[in-house]
Amino acid sequence: MTTVICPYCFDRAPAARLPFRCPMPTTGLRGGAPCAAERDDAWAEFMGPGTPPAQRMRGPVFLPSRTLGGLRGNGARASCPGCGVSTHVRVCRRCHSDLPSDYCDQDSRIIALVGAKASGKSTYVSVLVNELRNRVGRAYNASIAAMGSDTQRRDREMSEDLYDRLRLPEATRPAAMGFNDPLLYRLSLPRRGRLGDGSRHTALVFFDAAGEDLKSAEAMDRYTHYLAAADGVILLVDPLQLGSVRDQLPVGEGPPLPAVETPPQQIAADLAAQLRAHGRGGSRGRVTTPIAVAVTKSDMLQPLLDPHSLLLRNAPHSGGLVSEQERLAVHEEMRSLMESWDSGALTRQLERDFAQLSLFGLSALGSPPPPDAPADAPKSGPRPLRIEDPLLWLLSRRGLLPLDKPGRAHDSGKPVRKADA
Repeated sequence: MTTVICPYCFDRAPAARLPFRCPMPTTGLRGGAPCAAERDDAWAEFMGPGTPPAQRMRGPVFLPSRTLGGLRGNGARASCPGCGVSTHVRVCRRCHSDLPSDYCDQDSRIIALVGAKASGKSTYVSVLVNELRNRVGRAYNASIAAMGSDTQRRDREMSEDLYDRLRLPEATRPAAMGFNDPLLYRLSLPRRGRLGDGSRHTALVFFDAAGEDLKSAEAMDRYTHYLAAADGVILLVDPLQLGSVRDQLPVGEGPPLPAVETPPQQIAADLAAQLRAHGRGGSRGRVTTPIAVAVTKSDMLQPLLDPHSLLLRNAPHSGGLVSEQERLAVHEEMRSLMESWDSGALTRQLERDFAQLSLFGLSALGSPPPPDAPADAPKSGPRPLRIEDPLLWLLSRRGLLPLDKPGRAHDSGKPVRKADA
């Protein structure tokens, strides 16, 4: 039986036990009386006190009828007991949020995006999805589609803004200003095995926490349920927040440097504390949730990189495989760079706090925004570098992508140090 994780409140429930919502057609079954809207206090309470009274009135929520065997229906559709009309709209049993019709039909992978303000989380998601549809999708024979009307709308708006208008996404609003809906995508991958070719579908849930909500452990507590339910965390680290990096970059070149926000060490420490407090700590005190630590804006670091740096080119993805050897090489290059930036303080802290850690370097745009228009994308449009690497590693950890691991000499779940490479 498929277990569904609500992408809004992260409650877990068997798909066959989810309630349904009546679509409130203009007429009932065979011309009978239609249902009237009812107050949905569970949904309104979850959405917050700012929900207008008119929006609290929604289609009635009901449980599907039981079959002769005493079990509920197959979960795909149910008939409203009030008007008799069949509906496919399932809702979370806890928060009553409507779930996309195909969300409950496959396993879900919740990917937590964490990073300080201005670290590029919204831009990262927009470019990542575009690469999964095109370059990366071709390499792995994969496809990705937005699920639900809200994600479809936001996905379309993000793509038009960034790729057509060359405008960078606006900053994520803080939780105090309202609930931030996650982005839901259906990722389809080829199924390989003895049973023959086929497809397997996975729901990807991207939840973007505003940087303002990560300034303290108390603020981060708003995202406790989200973090505890995550299958993997992508922590975006803006190198331009580090004083040593800012001091080494050429003066007067490129767009102005961003204001200094919450230090990445504080965010990482608070993140680990929250996960431990909610059952994600292992026997040795390290968090068991895999974390991909991605240093963003690698294009700005070019003056500090070796001309042959792996960070200056995309992975080849030969044969539709995730290369473990290349991941380890990138990990070691990033570890060496971070050692020179802060004497390795952040890396040591991460290795103490997380049992499954990998370092990455990426650029969502491939080049800096115009100096005179920092809210715009480069005139050439996004030309990302290694933006897919963190997600592919997390998916390969779950067995969703084939891993090229020559000799199987390394365990990708262990913190990698120079002595291990």
